[in-house]
Amino acid sequence: MTDPIPLPVRRLPNQTLHHVWAPKLHRPIAFSSVAQVRLWIMLEANPDVTKYCERPALPGEHGSEPVADFWAERGRTAHWFVLGDDVDDHINLPDTDPSTPHAPHTEIIFTKDLEHHRVWIQNWMSLLPYLTTGSRLIDPALRENVIRFFNAEATLEHAEHHFARHDAVLVRTAVIAALHSGQLASTDLITLPLSRQTRFIRCDRGSSHAA
Repeated sequence: MTDPIPLPVRRLPNQTLHHVWAPKLHRPIAFSSVAQVRLWIMLEANPDVTKYCERPALPGEHGSEPVADFWAERGRTAHWFVLGDDVDDHINLPDTDPSTPHAPHTEIIFTKDLEHHRVWIQNWMSLLPYLTTGSRLIDPALRENVIRFFNAEATLEHAEHHFARHDAVLVRTAVIAALHSGQLASTDLITLPLSRQTRFIRCDRGSSHAA
């Protein structure tokens, strides 16, 4: 199946739009609700999600309404995500044959589901701006050294002390970039507020995502 394309955001009178930069997409995106922002963070921060699309529409199909709130590819499986306390009547999810290999999955995300991951989402709200502003400034050698440093579990404070000859913000950004790509993991981020005592460890694929 061809990847969906994003429809323009539709703003209601006096409605506040939320503008963000998406590191995985390398472009700005806008949302019309806080729930969409929270789900976006979950998709952006999950290293198993290789690509996604907000307000997705199937190429070649006419209409002004998105198929769902998000489309995402996790592993080799496509997922459609619909937000809300109830399924919105105007959303028509694509018909798929479940027997087809790698057929898309449809998931309904309720407010309580997002609230369950509140700490993890809040932590990544603090982490993602580092990638937006500083990821291009990271020396590849520093990033590799940072990853190797976490062969044994250590805190962010330990890393900043170990690489004290480097700017602390760049060290922190290198840690976050490796976490974002799944080269580091942190179970602390799921249940504890982000701090210099947050622990990280090297991994093959990330276990630092909530879902």
